[in-house]
Order: sequence, then structure tokens, then C-alpha cells
Amino acid sequence: MKWRLRHLALLVVLIISVALAFVFWASAQEKVLRIGVYAGSSWDVPNSRENKVLDSLIKKFEKTHPHVKVVYESGIPKDDYADWLAEQVLKGEQPDLFMVPENDFSMLASTGALKSLDTLLTDDERKAFYPVAYEAGQYQGVSYALPVESNPIMMCVNKDLLEKEGISIPESGWTLADFYEICKKVTKDTNGDGMVDQYGITDYTWQQALVAYGGHLTDKSGINVDSSEMHQALAFMSKLDMLSQHYKVTSNDFDEGRVAFYPMSLAQYRTYKPYPYHVAKYSSFSWTCIPMPTANSQVMGTQVKTSLFAMSSNTKQEKLAWEFMLLLSQDKESQQALFEKSQGTSVLPSVVKSQQAREILQADDFGLDSLTSERLDHMMNRSIIDISLEVDRHTMDRMDYLIQNAMQNQEIDSALPSIQREIESGK
Repeated sequence: MKWRLRHLALLVVLIISVALAFVFWASAQEKVLRIGVYAGSSWDVPNSRENKVLDSLIKKFEKTHPHVKVVYESGIPKDDYADWLAEQVLKGEQPDLFMVPENDFSMLASTGALKSLDTLLTDDERKAFYPVAYEAGQYQGVSYALPVESNPIMMCVNKDLLEKEGISIPESGWTLADFYEICKKVTKDTNGDGMVDQYGITDYTWQQALVAYGGHLTDKSGINVDSSEMHQALAFMSKLDMLSQHYKVTSNDFDEGRVAFYPMSLAQYRTYKPYPYHVAKYSSFSWTCIPMPTANSQVMGTQVKTSLFAMSSNTKQEKLAWEFMLLLSQDKESQQALFEKSQGTSVLPSVVKSQQAREILQADDFGLDSLTSERLDHMMNRSIIDISLEVDRHTMDRMDYLIQNAMQNQEIDSALPSIQREIESGK
């Protein structure tokens, strides 16, 4: 009997030893974490350093996870990335985590391609983000992606031109009425040849005017083109166009110091002077950047686009994918590196308000007070998600074409109802 018990005990010990050895062996095997990214900037501006930040974060992650290999397919152009990702999803071979194509977030979330992050996110992690950045990763109230970098639209100002005309630089809270009056005052013939050669604004869009009136492209019922806010916005655009006598004011006019205002994204602003031709020809006036004007102080006029990372709903590496997502979006060192080497802004207020951020903005070569971290923080805190993301790209392009035609033909009030019907019909 004792002999049998002894053998049974040895057998149990052997089984446990084998099991432990297997667990140890399995844990020591290299795991692969696949990431989906596109090459270059999220904001369609020149950049050769963004993936270098990703490479350094991968090295950092692999150092703290010795049996993990992080891989991504490099060199996929942004324009091809959405099709590449869609093909991977259809084949069931999507990466464990991936950058979300700008116009595909709602589609991917609604079709079950993305894993809900609600059970993974803590309240402290949610609160660490700018609200507009965090909300960009939500679909129907559920979090499906984390923000990595944001890109607000702001109004760039030719300080020298306004000072020459005796006009103070507008402050936060300036209105569309203020904006129009300044544009009216600076639009003039400066050399006496009978031709207007100084202007108020270039590249101001009907979408920006719509947001300034608190409008959107959709409501609870769907597409909402024929809204009171749209009528007001397009009427305001017509007033601005009348000031320039229907001349198409361009960014070249701004470069030459002949335009007071130019709406730009932060990424455009941060890459503007590094363009060789700008450095060579147009560095003779001082800039500053301020929030976009609105109809009243209750309206938030700053639109923001945000690049997002999401987790595949069928990943086998949930824990590792989540840890890497947090490294990208919540780690202050990572966010600081992105802020320095990319062109957008950090999604963390703590980074934007840091001393390093102040120094980075001051080094952007537009002057010490052109864009301060305090002003950038203010814009991010009073902003909305870019309204162009409320509809798909095809609908946005069609809407823009029809509205531009209506403005050109001066048929705004009569055309908007028919544009509404055409967009709703999907023609």
C-alpha cells in the first residue's frame, strides 16, 4: 500500500513538474504584437520623423517585455492605408492594434471590427485626455479607440498688417462681427492704382463659417444642409466675398504680406516656414495665432481632428495591445516626443502646458508669442470634433461641390433645399 502511495505521489509531482515546465516554456516563447500604421504625417504635411517616434517606442516596449516582438508593415502610404486595412479585416488578418483611417472610424466600430475599451479604461485615464480628443474615439457612447495626436484649426494673423492699420490683435472671444469689420477695414487699394491689393482673409471655408454659427452637417434625423445656421454661414461668406470684389485671395497673397487672416491647422502652421520657398521669399512679417471667431461667446469655433489607435476585436494579445496603446497615448514621455517630432499637439493637457512644450512652440521660428502653450491649451479646451467627420468622404465632397456652385451662382437660399434633397437621395 505504501509503495502504491509513494508511486502515486511521485506521479503527481511529475505531472505538476511537467505542467510547470510547459507553462515556463510557453511564457518564454516570443509573442508577436502586430501594429497597423501608415507612413508619414496624419495631417497631409511633410514629415519624415513621425515613424521614428514609433520605432523608439517599440524599442522601449520590447525592452520592458523581453519575450515580445512588435512588428509593423512600413511604407504604406496614407492614401492606400484604408484599403489595405479593409482587406486585412476581410481576411481576418488585421493587426492587433492599428491607426484608424480618418473617415472609417464609425464604420469600423459599427461593424464589430474594433474592441470596446470601456472595461479597460480607468476614470483617471479618461480624465487625462482633452475631452475633444477622448470623444473622437467614441462611437454611440462607447470607447473604441484612444487618441494619440490632435490637430486644431486656428486663425493665423499678420500682426504687422494690423498694426500698420492701427488695429489691435483680436483676443479670444472675438466675434464674426469683429472679424468682418477688420476685414472690411484692411481691404483696400494701397498703391493708388485703382485695384484692391490688400485683403482681409484667405482660405476661409463655409464649413468654418457654419461652425462659427454653431451649426453641424447632421442632426438626429440625418443630413441637415438646409439649416438656419447654414443659411447664415453662406450669407456671411457672400459678404466676405463682396469685400474682395470676388477676387480669389490665395495663400500666396498671404505669403506676400497682403492678407490679414489665414485659417490654418496647427500642423500647417508648424510646417509653414520650413518650406524652403517660404524661408527664401516670405519671412518679413510677424505672426500670431488666435482662436477662430464665432457668432457669440457660447459657440466653440475651434475644430479638431485627432489620430486614433484602436484594438482589433479578434486580437489574441489584448493585454500587450492595451499596454502599447497606453504607452502611445498616456505616457508623458511618449506624448512629449510626438509633440516635438510631429506637427500636431499632444492629447494630454499636462504635456501641452509643460515647460518643454513652451520651448518647442517658441522654437517654431515665428516669434516668442506667435503661439503659446497657454493659447493652444485654451483652444483645445474650447473645441469640437471637425464637422467634416460627421459624414463620409464622398458625401462631404458632393456637398462641398454643390454648395460652392450655389455660392458662385448667388443662389444660396433657393439652392439649399434642393441640395438637401439631393444629398439625402444619395445621387
